[in-house]
Amino acid sequence: MSLTKSVWRRRLAAGAAGAAMLASAACSAANQGAIGNSAGASTGPVRGGGTLVVAQTSDADPGSFLKTSFGNVVAEYAVFETLTLIDGKTGQPKGVLAESWTLAPDGKSLDLKLRDDVTFHSGRKLTADDVVFALQKVQDPATGAANQSIAAQISDMKTKGEQELTLTFKQPLPNIFDLFETMPILNKDSYADYAAGTKVDGTGRFTWKSWTPGGKVVLGKYAGYRDAAGTQLDTIEINLIKDPTAMVAAIRSGRVQYGVGMAALDARTLSQQPGFSLVTSGGAAVPLAFDVTKPPFDNKAVRQAVHYAIDRDRIVQQVMGGQADPTNVPWRASTVGYDAAQAKQYTYQPDKAKQLLAEAGVKDVSFDVLTLNSPEATGVFQIVKNNLAAVGLNANPVVVPVADYDARIAKKDLGAPAFLMQNSNGLSPATAVVSRPELLADGNVSHFKSPEYTKLVKAVTSASTTEDQQKALRDYDAYFIDQAFVLPLVTRPTLTLRANSVNGIKSTQMGFLDVSQAWLSK
Repeated sequence: MSLTKSVWRRRLAAGAAGAAMLASAACSAANQGAIGNSAGASTGPVRGGGTLVVAQTSDADPGSFLKTSFGNVVAEYAVFETLTLIDGKTGQPKGVLAESWTLAPDGKSLDLKLRDDVTFHSGRKLTADDVVFALQKVQDPATGAANQSIAAQISDMKTKGEQELTLTFKQPLPNIFDLFETMPILNKDSYADYAAGTKVDGTGRFTWKSWTPGGKVVLGKYAGYRDAAGTQLDTIEINLIKDPTAMVAAIRSGRVQYGVGMAALDARTLSQQPGFSLVTSGGAAVPLAFDVTKPPFDNKAVRQAVHYAIDRDRIVQQVMGGQADPTNVPWRASTVGYDAAQAKQYTYQPDKAKQLLAEAGVKDVSFDVLTLNSPEATGVFQIVKNNLAAVGLNANPVVVPVADYDARIAKKDLGAPAFLMQNSNGLSPATAVVSRPELLADGNVSHFKSPEYTKLVKAVTSASTTEDQQKALRDYDAYFIDQAFVLPLVTRPTLTLRANSVNGIKSTQMGFLDVSQAWLSK
């Protein structure tokens, strides 16, 4: 995204909906240079080669791999690897660069053993010192890394030879694997060269061959990979197409086989045509939040009234194309401790909203709502605006670009009484409550603070057993729903679109895409 530790999640969520751009499809194609016509490259099964041509709506940012910016969503897990990845089905970590690990009985230290057959693309062997380097970069607030708040709880790092290290924690860290998930291991000797985009050295299946800013990234198969036979593609070409119309045209024409960042409705519409399919990954939460220091939202009853005023089902159908779930909690249904009854506590009841507002003495109030300039965000706002107008609340849009929104988040002052947000919801609750800007116990963007909320956040972050996690989250959600300083509206998967010739695309728990073992067929 400089970036705060939460910005990458918002970028990922917002980027998945596509950005609103004004350039025409013709201008877009002309400005971005030639895109490989790889639709004709698949003249039969080509599991052993070929070029995958991708288009995405945000440019690559080779200096920001630790920030996990949306522009790196395709390249990151092809060029780099992490210590572990969380299995989307079991929720348990699986080793990638880490061969094994042992958690101390008190949960305050972790012994890690690395694979001994890993090399960077430059040929140098991966060592424990590279892991320490990556952790130290994440710990540094100046890096703006994802999950810096988790890394800050590591009090000591000691290497034991080249392939082993021990991490000591200030307190038990049940969410340590969330950190590992979002921390690609960098080459400590060449990291300073990454930002220029000419030398980006990872350990993944693909090498970073070239980057044309505002144009494309080209990745090539790494012949020295420990399991190179499992890499099917020869090349991955990632093109920047900012204009939504141009993206659709490129996919329809066959010039692009995989589109990332297009509007959800466009993706769903195209997926219903022969030759195309949706790919779902990760997910996002879209909440409406309030500055509780500003009237009328300093009154809990008013905030609860807004809960009842919003028609979440309309948002699901009209903005998300049916690919979302209305909710009152910011978690996916698969989250440990998720309670379906809590998630549906507030339903669309405009008469109930009017009653609460009348009891609070609030009528014909006007206020600003800050929102990102993206098709999804503005679409959600329009429904929210109409719903609120029906109960006597007048919401005025303040639409800003991502850079402005990021700056306001960093200052923890969004400059409006209400604001629409977008964040990835792939995080565990233990990580989300210490990293998502609207959920923090101390310094959240709503300026909401109470001893009870702080206590509940601490319980969520320290719960280690399944039973404790279930209780902690349900207690947290009960208070969170009642206080209503943040109103989750919907959660949705991230939608991307592939031609049916593209096979083997995977995603991480956090919603990042893994095309490193993709293959092409006729």
